[in-house]
Amino acid sequence: MAKRKPKTVAKLKQEAATLLQKLVRMKYADENGFCECVTCGKMGHYKEMDGGHWISRNSAHLLTEENIHPQCKGCNRFMSGCHEQYTLFMIDTYGMELVRELSETKRQVMKYNRIDLEDLITDFKQRIKEQEQRLSGV
Repeated sequence: MAKRKPKTVAKLKQEAATLLQKLVRMKYADENGFCECVTCGKMGHYKEMDGGHWISRNSAHLLTEENIHPQCKGCNRFMSGCHEQYTLFMIDTYGMELVRELSETKRQVMKYNRIDLEDLITDFKQRIKEQEQRLSGV
């Protein structure tokens, strides 16, 4: 049997990012699976919402949970994230201190190693499983 090549660190990082976005959307969903866009208030099923980033995905905060929230596709993709409304949401939710900290550290270089990413992936999968149980009423 042929041995599978291990995933690259880049692939693991992308997998972790995808899982975190799903986790956040599920975490914000009500018992029926619906969550609210943090920028326009539109309701949608978590499977049809995006995990929008307040600070770009191309930053040190790709895997920072407080940087990701449910957004409708209109706001996230077609309105460039509705940054002004998103900023107000961030301040209301986390306070100015964390908003400043995230903003000031967004250009830091984040080096993830394989073990850290594998641990994050395991944690995100476990938390997603817990959310699936919550949403299924089990």
